[in-house]
Amino acid sequence: MNYTWIPFYMEFAQKLLQFRLDRKPLIDWIYNNLKGHVKHLKDAHDGRRLPDIDPFTVFAIINRQITYDRKKEICKRIKDFLKISSDVPQDFSGVPEMNNLLSAFLGYGKDRKDGDIERLWKVFEDAVLDKDIKDDYDALNGQFVIKYNITFGLFWIRPDKYLALDGNNREKLASLNIASFNGMFVPYAKYEDIMKKLDAKMQSGEIDCRNYAEFSHAAYIQNDGTSMRDMPYAIGKQPQEPTKSYWLYSPGEKASKWSSCIDEGLMCIGWDAIGDLAQFHSREDMRTEVKKHYPTEGSAVNDSLAVWQFSHEMKVGDIVFAKKGMYKIIGRGVVTSDYIFDENRNEFKHIRKVKWTNLGEWDTVWQNPMKTLTNITSYTDFVEKLNQLIDGDKKSGNSINTDKQYWWLTGSPKYWSPSMDWDLGSDIDYTLYNEKGNKRRVFKHFYEAKPGDIVIAYESTPVLQIVAIGQVVSETDGEVLYVRKQEELLSPVPYSEILNNPVLKESEPVMNRCQGSLFQLTHDEFQEVMRLIRERNPEPIIDDQEQREKHVPYSDEDFLNDVYMDAHQFQSLKSLLNRKKNVILQGAPGVGKTFAAKRLAYAIMGEMDDERIEQIQFHQNYSYEDFMMGYKPNEDGGFYMRTGVFYNFCKRAAASDADKPFFFIIDEINRGNLSKIFGELLQLIENDYRDKPIKLSYRDEKFAVPSNVHIIGMMNTADRSLAMIDYALRRRFSFFDMAPGFETKEFHTYVSQFADTKLNSLVDAVIELNKTIAADESLGKGFCIGHSYLCNLKSADTTVLKSIVEYDILPMLREYWFDNEDKFKEETQKLRASLA
Repeated sequence: MNYTWIPFYMEFAQKLLQFRLDRKPLIDWIYNNLKGHVKHLKDAHDGRRLPDIDPFTVFAIINRQITYDRKKEICKRIKDFLKISSDVPQDFSGVPEMNNLLSAFLGYGKDRKDGDIERLWKVFEDAVLDKDIKDDYDALNGQFVIKYNITFGLFWIRPDKYLALDGNNREKLASLNIASFNGMFVPYAKYEDIMKKLDAKMQSGEIDCRNYAEFSHAAYIQNDGTSMRDMPYAIGKQPQEPTKSYWLYSPGEKASKWSSCIDEGLMCIGWDAIGDLAQFHSREDMRTEVKKHYPTEGSAVNDSLAVWQFSHEMKVGDIVFAKKGMYKIIGRGVVTSDYIFDENRNEFKHIRKVKWTNLGEWDTVWQNPMKTLTNITSYTDFVEKLNQLIDGDKKSGNSINTDKQYWWLTGSPKYWSPSMDWDLGSDIDYTLYNEKGNKRRVFKHFYEAKPGDIVIAYESTPVLQIVAIGQVVSETDGEVLYVRKQEELLSPVPYSEILNNPVLKESEPVMNRCQGSLFQLTHDEFQEVMRLIRERNPEPIIDDQEQREKHVPYSDEDFLNDVYMDAHQFQSLKSLLNRKKNVILQGAPGVGKTFAAKRLAYAIMGEMDDERIEQIQFHQNYSYEDFMMGYKPNEDGGFYMRTGVFYNFCKRAAASDADKPFFFIIDEINRGNLSKIFGELLQLIENDYRDKPIKLSYRDEKFAVPSNVHIIGMMNTADRSLAMIDYALRRRFSFFDMAPGFETKEFHTYVSQFADTKLNSLVDAVIELNKTIAADESLGKGFCIGHSYLCNLKSADTTVLKSIVEYDILPMLREYWFDNEDKFKEETQKLRASLA
């Protein structure tokens, strides 16, 4: 262990003192330069920014339950800002972390008292300057949210002098009979006594540690890098390079080959037509062969990866988890042989010998990847979950497999909102007593809940929806129950679907009309709730390892080849969207507006990632309730709150990396009542108002449109039946005219591949037709014929071309010149003559 964090942290603390008397430059820099890392820094539930900050909270931006890569990124930005000479830390093991739900040393504005922040700065200053901190430290006793965490902060800035009393260290200190802890603030006299006793044991050699940093690291390792309260399971852990890999495996469709796998002690996969997989020396060769023999089945990218990994990357000693469907684990085993191609088998001839050590059925709350074979080694959290699922949580002594229970946790937005006040991956300390000091219903359930139990989080009036899935972290201490949020539901499940479900009609929450805090669900009831959840939220909690690989790269050149727009226009359009955030593509029918919109998104992303694109179409009945949120009727005559497509999309974008662009595409944007649909979003979608929340109409909630969301609308300039677009919306969008691309170099290249004189003649005729349309005072260039009518041709067969003229182009001309029969006949004759 190199402890590279120590010199950086100590210099950071010295540099931070320059803001002791003027914190505004520090706060401004944090909010402007650490976007995506400081969503937890807010002064109220509505997300407003802190007006002032203490130094320990600044340090806690690094020392939260986040990945090491994110810690390094934050440190790099701080290093550049403060001109820190020490290198960016490369290791953080044993450095105490703040709970993601309580990642600050100061409460919301309503909870702070005068002097709270100054007292923290005084302790910080005295510690950094090596002064006596006793009186200033004890002055923090009773201050909101200050308990053991103040020792975390002292350890961060002076690990040479102060010991952190985080969960790992408290457990180790207790085991050494140095101290016991009661969950209360530790006065300085006791804190100092603890450190003196520990110093004596280290100096005597009784403990194989020389300082507090080594002791903290040893406690971290001894506790397997985890602590019940202060750290999440495996989050931030940086394991050594694994000597074995972990795999998730499907033994045939619906586990149809599982019985033979058990009987013969093996694992097997299909794709028999490819032959012996050992003959391939590159994955590209294998992909070509997969595509050749299985051209219409699945993805050649993912399938070739599965067979390549099975034959070339998997090794003896690797661990395999067998799954059935997407929500059930059925076995675990150890690979005992290299790849074998067994020609004597009737099917599934690609095999490896496996010693199946654990057989059974274990239900998962998460959705597993659908692929036949997935390497999950790098997903340490997920591997740990699977092992716990099969082995049980050894630390708590509770079997997550056989003894798992299922709970329904109710949150009232009046006091705590599971959707707004609970971050993904963080713990909520749900109290056993309400704000009046009375026991919560059902009180005994809080003592029955065990680590590993699954929790369905429900938000009561006025939301009335299941909004998240969590897991119990530790047994209650008599005061609180800790639950970790594992999944946010982008499409919540309304209570009406629970209330009217025959499987759930006698469940505890329904029988009690959700009048209580914690209800128990049976296994069957839980499975039914999960079915309802998965109907609306099919995405898995963990990323499929090959998500990045399936996103095919997409360049500016690809866009120009696909869209038939000249390079100058394209660069102007891309620059416009990046600057304005909102663009409307307008043009005649057939210029490829919808096609171009999606490929514009691809080009800016640099890859074809449809998961960051949402596409809808406006119409006369489309409403704010569909777009953002609103009340919808349920079957029992009541109403429930449902969030809309744009609200969910913005939440998804906000939860992602701020540097990753998302694209919301609206077809026929001028067909809707735009002022009615957008409502208060007319302000929020402006570039200058991005990330600035305002209160929504339907909820006591602050909402902002993230800066990484881009809106692309499309409208036909030839649609004369529609009124002009609303001026209030018009000034918030830039408008880009798309013209037919018949005369672009790329379209000429496309047409030339057919080498057909009649196709060339038709293209020339349409170009001339467009000149006529553009010159017509009653029409104009917005009514020109688009090139898409002649795109995607498989051949230049004359019959096909005549069909396009007769049934696609001529009906439009009939509408254009409905009052000028001679003109219509004249232009019709020219088109038909081009194909004669």
